[in-house]
Amino acid sequence: MNPQRRARWQFALLVAPLAMLAPFSLDTYLPSFPAMAEQLRVSSAAMQSTLAVYLVAFAASTLIVGPLSDTLGRRTVVLWALAAYALISVLLALSVEYWQVLALRIAQGMAAAAGVVVGRAVVRDRFDPDDARRVFALITMFFALGPALAPMVGGWLQMLLGWRAVFVFLALYGAVLMVSIWLWLPETLPPVGRVFASPWRIVIRYFQGLRNPAFLRPVLVLSFLFGALFLFVAASPVIIYDHMGGDETDFWWLFAPLVIGLVAGGFIAGRLVGRVSPAASIVLGLTLSGLALVGFLLGVLLGSPRFWLMLPLAGYSLALALTMPALTLLALDCYPQTRGMAAALQSFVQLGFSALLALFVVDWLAGNLLHLALGALFLWLLGNLIWYRKALGR
Repeated sequence: MNPQRRARWQFALLVAPLAMLAPFSLDTYLPSFPAMAEQLRVSSAAMQSTLAVYLVAFAASTLIVGPLSDTLGRRTVVLWALAAYALISVLLALSVEYWQVLALRIAQGMAAAAGVVVGRAVVRDRFDPDDARRVFALITMFFALGPALAPMVGGWLQMLLGWRAVFVFLALYGAVLMVSIWLWLPETLPPVGRVFASPWRIVIRYFQGLRNPAFLRPVLVLSFLFGALFLFVAASPVIIYDHMGGDETDFWWLFAPLVIGLVAGGFIAGRLVGRVSPAASIVLGLTLSGLALVGFLLGVLLGSPRFWLMLPLAGYSLALALTMPALTLLALDCYPQTRGMAAALQSFVQLGFSALLALFVVDWLAGNLLHLALGALFLWLLGNLIWYRKALGR
């Protein structure tokens, strides 16, 4: 293995667990929703709110973490954030009231934001565009383990030890990750490359980013494509418990196809670098993701058995993985001097949109698989309209 390829793998193995912090925080406690709702004496809609406030806090925190990493360096920000994450997760395990869980989920979302933002920034700091695209593809492959493992680990912990054990697990994950980053992740932004900006200047730059079509286009496309998949993730307790009659250990029915697709898509995306342009890989992903959603819709209409019904979601996650590295790179390269801020705004839009889905859409659609399928197709269509808008001359 040549030195550059070894460096790509080393960075991917360090950064991927940072990216996985988000799905672990989101998905590990999903199998515990009924037990938590019963013990905390709240409704299922109230439990969905714990998911939504986490996403809102995560999205808002990215706007702070990004500029901080541009000013203080990547390592400092992420190490402090991981320490806070581990402590907050311990407090969640000790919670006895719903308002405590809600408040601590907000704090957990704020701490977890550093993983996604800093992870994206360090890759682009270290590598040129082609190698960065390869590293993002590798990270996508490893990242895929998060959404698959998280609910399965959470289901077994819930069955054996109860929901508090889930948050103890998250605390341990954050602590181990903090030690790993401290030992092995180098600082990728030396003092000479750091940028200080006043809060007012940062706000202005964020608004400039939101008005920049070259930046906003890939960010919105990825947000809508990810949002279509997030509908199924956020609705997974209803899908598994109600629609499929499963229990805490059966979340793999939904999440195993997702991880298979993401791993395969990440592998293919890495192989396409140098052979297929970023724009062409995005078009390919948009086409395949649409076909996968149509397949899921047909499966719902035809009453397919649960195993076959979930297979199209593997195709969708594969297609999403084809687009993610290219869309991420297109957005980051709009602001080469302030990649932390660009990664922050990218994460804010994507996760803020997912939070809106969790707050206002998921609970409304989850009771009917046909509604979920149509909702995902609608989001996919919006992503296509944004991507092809330029081609249509608008």
